Amino acid sequence: MAKVRAFELPGFDLWFNSEDHLPPHFHVEKAGDWEIKVHFMRHPDEMLETVWPKNPKRKGNQPRPGELRAITGKAEEHRAELLEEWQRGVHVKDPGPAR
Repeated sequence: MAKVRAFELPGFDLWFNSEDHLPPHFHVEKAGDWEIKVHFMRHPDEMLETVWPKNPKRKGNQPRPGELRAITGKAEEHRAELLEEWQRGVHVKDPGPAR
């Protein structure tokens, strides 16, 4: 795992898996609550994919709209840097579909 260096969001962990699949993305976790994939080359409305909520029945375990806006806004703002980090640090183990 490699930490995302293009930007930080306090209270969240952001990383690339060193061996991953296409399309380019990074992971964001709010510890103990949820994890999402951010497909930063997509339009902001299609950028986020929920990986898991820790406990789907508990309200605090879902990303809040403001958190999602902050993540997509930063990803969009730093798209070029994120792509450079992806290309430099991620070994694509299975190309998969290039959605």
